[in-house]
Amino acid sequence: MFDPGKPYNALPLLPNKPDCDTIELWKAVNKANIALAKLNIRAEKLPNSMLLISPLLVRESVASSGIENINTTVQEVFEAEILPEEQRTGPAKEVLHYRDAMIFGMERVKKRSQLTLKDFSDLQALVEPEKTGIRKEQVRIINHSTNEILYTPPAPNKLERLLENLEDFANTPSSDMDPLMKAAVFHYQFEAIHPFLDGNGRVGRILIVLYLVMMGRLSLPILFISGYIEKNRSSYYRILRDTTLSGDMHELVLFFVKGFEVQAMQTEQTIMDIEELMGSFKEVVNKKMKIYTADLLECLFTRAFLTIDYVQTYLKLSSRQTASKYLSTLVHHGLLKEKKIGKGKLFYSERFCKLLS
Repeated sequence: MFDPGKPYNALPLLPNKPDCDTIELWKAVNKANIALAKLNIRAEKLPNSMLLISPLLVRESVASSGIENINTTVQEVFEAEILPEEQRTGPAKEVLHYRDAMIFGMERVKKRSQLTLKDFSDLQALVEPEKTGIRKEQVRIINHSTNEILYTPPAPNKLERLLENLEDFANTPSSDMDPLMKAAVFHYQFEAIHPFLDGNGRVGRILIVLYLVMMGRLSLPILFISGYIEKNRSSYYRILRDTTLSGDMHELVLFFVKGFEVQAMQTEQTIMDIEELMGSFKEVVNKKMKIYTADLLECLFTRAFLTIDYVQTYLKLSSRQTASKYLSTLVHHGLLKEKKIGKGKLFYSERFCKLLS
């Protein structure tokens, strides 16, 4: 019998597939796969499909960190982004670590289409650089309001076998489980193993998206899954607990599959709105500014807050004054707003920031 106060050393090895024969689940899987396919098509139509990864990932990063009570806003993170790493502080710095870990993981899975134990550890080191490595001590998940022990993950001497099993599960093709189902089971198992002292939740949510990229369900890591979990946080934690108690993963898988559909549709709409905004920028730039439109437009949408130095570097301009003139002209025509910060200036589009928030 499961006892939350004792290490869950009897955590079953995978594969531990849900009941895949329910009509409800298969309908949900089909709808989610259609939504993800539409999202991929929309993202790939962008002039540069990599263009929006960094700004869109900030929204995901803020939500994922918020689940762990690392609270900040999208705007605060955008403002911190312009600072050198050593000058970033507080929650915004941690959120940017999450974003950087996602981009790092994306590069890894695109190169070799695998998720390994080393990837798990490397991601955790980026997310939580102060507490790195597989844990060597026993931990407990506690409700700090009531001091109730909610869950005690497996003992450290059980982790190697469980993690090797998880790695095999992730990288072994399955004929009877759709990748969306496997992503949910993979996430549950990772959280149940709880391999690190800190950062398990954030790494686990990164791995969901990377797994879907690896399996070809996403072409870019732009699925805002943490937003869905954050909005349904109480259901999420209840389902994780019920899955442990019963061993039945049907509700868990259905929760995630529905989340994939919802967030794919929302992200697709966000990209459509950004495309419309880019079109309005292009129209004004073509009429009012004698510069190469494609390069400038790409620069404007790679981050929410721009500096003169960033634009000069991005466009490879020999003159800082030229970059300053471009930005001032965009402010003059109402496309950007200007904000003083310290001795410098920030330039931003209110509409773009709103779409990303």
